[in-house]
Amino acid sequence: MKPKEFNMKVIWVAALIVYLYLLTKLILFKGHTVDWNIVRVQLMAIAQQPDLIHTRTVNLTPFQEISRDWHSLSLHRPGTAIHLLGNVMAFIPLGIFIPVLMGNKLLSGAKVLVLSLLLSFVFEATQLLTGMGIFDVDDLMLNTVGGMVGYVLYTMLIGLKRMIVGGTASTAKKEYNSNQSRV
Repeated sequence: MKPKEFNMKVIWVAALIVYLYLLTKLILFKGHTVDWNIVRVQLMAIAQQPDLIHTRTVNLTPFQEISRDWHSLSLHRPGTAIHLLGNVMAFIPLGIFIPVLMGNKLLSGAKVLVLSLLLSFVFEATQLLTGMGIFDVDDLMLNTVGGMVGYVLYTMLIGLKRMIVGGTASTAKKEYNSNQSRV
């Protein structure tokens, strides 16, 4: 790896760490100061009294909250639009980070889908176990859609870059290299 490529990789990893910190602050701590001691105390409470899990609010019905928010969209209730769009927008950067850091390979879209779903599930499960939010299957879906939107934006930007800069498609490059090796 060239020094310039290594430096860019370090910058992207640092940006991912900052993004994950801000995402954690937004989802678990609702924008307040990140205090891991709160999480520890809540997890200790659930470990000592597992019956507390039954007191947590959970939505396991797909599209229940999305439908409710969609029908109550109005200028008088901007919180519903923030909930819908915020869950999508919060995961758009993840859909960009994954192919950049893992390489834009054939299965990048599948990686984004799975990793967006897994990260969202970790946040939702943490909210369930700590009581610092509500486990909502709709949030899982909206966050995963956000990751996929980010991936689509990333692929569109790469395609636009190739059109402007004049890069070649990877299949054409492979055919050229295979023809060259036969000579």
